[in-house]
Parts: sequence; C-alpha cells; structure tokens
Amino acid sequence: MNIKTASIVIATIMLVSLTLPLLTPMIATGNTSNDTYTTPLLAGQYYEVGYVETWTESSDYSIILHVKYEITDPKWYLTEVHLAIATSLDNIPKTKTGNPIPGQFPYKAEELWSQSYEITINLTEMFGLTCPTNTTLYIAAHAVVAKVDEYGNIVQTETAWGQGTRFTNRGSWAMYFTYTVSCETTELEEVCTLDGRADTAWASGEQFPGSSWAMYVIYNTTNGILETDLIRAQHYDVGDVYIYIDSGNLVVEIVMNEGYSLTELHIHVATSLNGIPQTKSGNPKIGNFEYQTSFTDITPRFKAYIPLDANEQSATTLYVAIHTEVDTYTCTMSY
Repeated sequence: MNIKTASIVIATIMLVSLTLPLLTPMIATGNTSNDTYTTPLLAGQYYEVGYVETWTESSDYSIILHVKYEITDPKWYLTEVHLAIATSLDNIPKTKTGNPIPGQFPYKAEELWSQSYEITINLTEMFGLTCPTNTTLYIAAHAVVAKVDEYGNIVQTETAWGQGTRFTNRGSWAMYFTYTVSCETTELEEVCTLDGRADTAWASGEQFPGSSWAMYVIYNTTNGILETDLIRAQHYDVGDVYIYIDSGNLVVEIVMNEGYSLTELHIHVATSLNGIPQTKSGNPKIGNFEYQTSFTDITPRFKAYIPLDANEQSATTLYVAIHTEVDTYTCTMSY
C-alpha cells in the first residue's frame, strides 16, 4: 500500500493560559525585602526589651495590617499596649503641644501579662485602601512593660515605644515610625490541564463491516461541505466535523464542544471502502491510516489539508475514516 504524504495546516486554540478580566490584590509591602518592617521596642527610653514587627497581607480582597509586640528579654512582660495608625501624623491623638495621648489610641489591650501581642487592622475598611496603592502609614506603638526578679516579683515598670521619630524635640520621648503599604493589581489567569482520560471517537457515518463500532463517512464531492458529529465512546456527541475540498486537498476540520480536547487523530481517504485499511474481519486498522498526528497541548480545534491523488480528485464519492482520541480538560484560576 502506498502511503501519501499529507501537508498539514494546524489551527489550534491553546487554552493553557487564558487571561480573564478578574482583578484581585497582590500584596507587596514593607520596608524590607521580606515585606516586614521591624523596629526595637524601647522601655524607659534606653532599654531594648524586644521589637515591634509590622507587615501586610491580602485577605478576601482587603489589605490587612499586622502589628506585633514581641518581648525578647525574659525578665520583661507586656502589661498594656496602645496603638494608633494614621495616614497623616496629624490624625494621631495628641495634646496641643504635640505629645501623643496613648489613652486615646483606638487599638488597646490592658491587664496583660504576656511577652507577645498582635493587633490586626483591615486597612481597606479603615482607610479605603485598595490596590494599586503606595501609602505611607504613621504608626505609634506604645506599651507598658514590667520587669520581674528571679522570684517573679515586679521590680520595675516602664513606658515603652516602638523606636522611630520623636513626636516633639523636647519633653516626652514618645516616638512613631512609618510603614509604606504598596501593592499592585494582578490579573487572574484561567489555567487548563488535560484530565488524562482519553477515549476513542469517530466521525459519525456508516459502520465498518467488522464487529467494532468504528465508522466511516461517505462524502459526495459535488455537495460542498459535509458536516457530521464526532462521537466519543460510541454514544456521546463531543464536537463537529467538517469535510470539504480545497485546491486539490481534502480538508478535515474538527471543532470540539467546550471541555473536550483532541489528543490523537488518524485520517484515511479512499475512492472505495476497500481502500481504507481493514482487518480480514472488517475492522479498521488505524495504525495504517495515511494521516496520523498527536497533541500534547489542549486542542479544541484542528484543521488538516490532505493532498488528493488524481483518482481521488476526479471521483465524485470519497470514503473518509476519521478516528480520534478525545480527552476532557479542567480549568482553574491562578495568578
């Protein structure tokens, strides 16, 4: 049997990375490379008893700020914390002389005995911050800390502040620090992958004389385009097949229904049914079909041009067997 050389034109729709117009915040915040800003927690102006750690994250389309007080000296404990956050220094509660008023700070916890305490604030609800943004926050992190001796008795109490810039040059040594929230909007992408459950499909037509359900199509070349269904697993219509002649070529175009993809394709065209490779019992031998190809990417649409010899070009009736392997695919949203 002579095997004809088929020239192929492929029209494949790639669904591996389909971008959808759905915007969500991608948070990239902080003053350091790991998106976290840390400053010492100073007690009594001179004792470094721990640190204040600040970072942000996204949650349910909101920007969430975390401020954590952490004591590192085992002799000291937090007994109170007071926190003020503002987009302007003027909005932190202060006296007329510029000294902060911790008792009026909006976030507080009292009667503590802990070496760690964290406060979370929804910046989207509080300030209306959404991505993209590059907003500087003014943070006053105040605490009252107590020192204990080896028996657990309190021997010293001090006011503590997260180290930064003094509110006033004279008088109170209270401090604030700044933290920049910056984020960008990113588009979610629909990423599709094959499910790995390929099954046999045939272009719907007449059944081969053998015992299998394999089919062939009888195409009258004078009738223009022939349209038929692509049948998977004998019972399921999973797409459409179009057959027509174009410049001495037989064109086979397959358009899959949504959620289905070609993984293999075998085509044979002849001027009689006997011209299609078959076993003695009348089942088609797809391994001997003149045109064969396979796909590794999701391929819901495909078009092939198969050159016709002189006899096939002059024939009014062609016998075309179109066999495929069809898989399903699943899509998920991803950054």
